[in-house]
Amino acid sequence: MVCKRLEAFVDRANKADADFIIQLGDLCYPTEENRILLRALDRFAKPKYHLLGNHDMLNWLGMDRDYYSFICKDVHFIKLDTNYIKHGDKVIPCSHRNNKIMKGEYPYLPEEQVAWLEKEIAESVYPIVIFSHHSLENSFRNRGIANRNTVQDIIARETQKGKDILACMNGHDHADSVEKVDSILYITVNSISYKWFGFQSYPFSEEIQANYPDLPDIILHEQPLSSLIVIHDNNDIEIQGMEGGYQDHFSPSALGIHAWDGRAVSASIQSRRLIYS
Repeated sequence: MVCKRLEAFVDRANKADADFIIQLGDLCYPTEENRILLRALDRFAKPKYHLLGNHDMLNWLGMDRDYYSFICKDVHFIKLDTNYIKHGDKVIPCSHRNNKIMKGEYPYLPEEQVAWLEKEIAESVYPIVIFSHHSLENSFRNRGIANRNTVQDIIARETQKGKDILACMNGHDHADSVEKVDSILYITVNSISYKWFGFQSYPFSEEIQANYPDLPDIILHEQPLSSLIVIHDNNDIEIQGMEGGYQDHFSPSALGIHAWDGRAVSASIQSRRLIYS
């Protein structure tokens, strides 16, 4: 089923003749059996870009470095790696293991990347879109980066200097939202497959629960979600979303859940045109 979901994503990108595709982190666990998922993405012949999520590995995804930028059709795309923990005076890479046991500020954008981001923005001559796995805006518990105020201040300051920062986009929260801070758009892109809750949510059979012990913690989308992003000449951003629905029409609302991790719960990506100002 997972391959079919990725194949649907690639088919949509191919049909739209997209300039590139990007996944915003947590594609899958880095196991040999999951390499079939990377091969599914290879059906898209144009550039493919990855972000590191808190369940990914750099080398496994074939990435040369964890943060980088590129230019496409006169737009400057900046990719950050927010998978770090600030523990005392040290900033260390996060893994699925140590973020459960170490106390500190998590997720965190290291000072090296903060300085690099500021330099990238200051020297850019193009409109800018910033991608990250964790939100640069969400203030709910540990969902957004701990030093988000520092990053937001840089973005706001460079905007006041005349830089065109069109949006910051993230994954991680398995939600669909658009927020605005200091006139800057912060867009959370929903998960392709499911909403995670961390407790038994969906009434799978005992056999399925025995074979896939983590599966009951999620509620699956019936259809795989994806979005097409169009950046217009006037810098408006058009999101071409879709409805996914829930498997067997079993919605989180049946559990009395309407919001999670600081975001409204939905199995959709809303289509909208965001006016640049």
